[in-house]
Amino acid sequence: MQQSIIAITGSPGTGKTTLSAQFSSNQFDCFTVEQIATQLGCIEHADGEVIVATNLLSKWKYSGEKIAIIEGHLSHYCAIDAVIVLRCHPDELERRLSLRDGYDAIKIRNNIEWEMVSGIWSELIEQCPDLPILELDMTNENIEMNSIESFLSNHDGKKIVHESIEHAIDWLEG
Repeated sequence: MQQSIIAITGSPGTGKTTLSAQFSSNQFDCFTVEQIATQLGCIEHADGEVIVATNLLSKWKYSGEKIAIIEGHLSHYCAIDAVIVLRCHPDELERRLSLRDGYDAIKIRNNIEWEMVSGIWSELIEQCPDLPILELDMTNENIEMNSIESFLSNHDGKKIVHESIEHAIDWLEG
């Protein structure tokens, strides 16, 4: 039986790596977008930036016996069965990104603006409008592993992307 492939996506700094590290390797196979892109040969490094040919990510195939988790802000470009989108309040996101190497003021501002306008949702509507979705506010890094693992093991009947966008977190409303 083909196991589900779940994307964990969101702006840089929202907690994708932190969340992925919480999953048991006994139950889940975890991959990063960079691992997949390297395997597919669709990644290059130029001027300190990583460039991924997102149109090729959907060619990656998984044949494992566990649920697969793909972590990365481009993971929703892979062939997936459901998506978890992580969000973070822009003030906290700015704090987190300012602690990272390679994030200058412009890169931080661009990522904060993307989070503020819910930019990830525009990509989700385009890439996977009919897939089940779970949106999580990771501002306080409160990880509800039971609800997440429940979604991972049974996402049938859950709200799908195009039905859920109207209920998405909106940082601009206050």
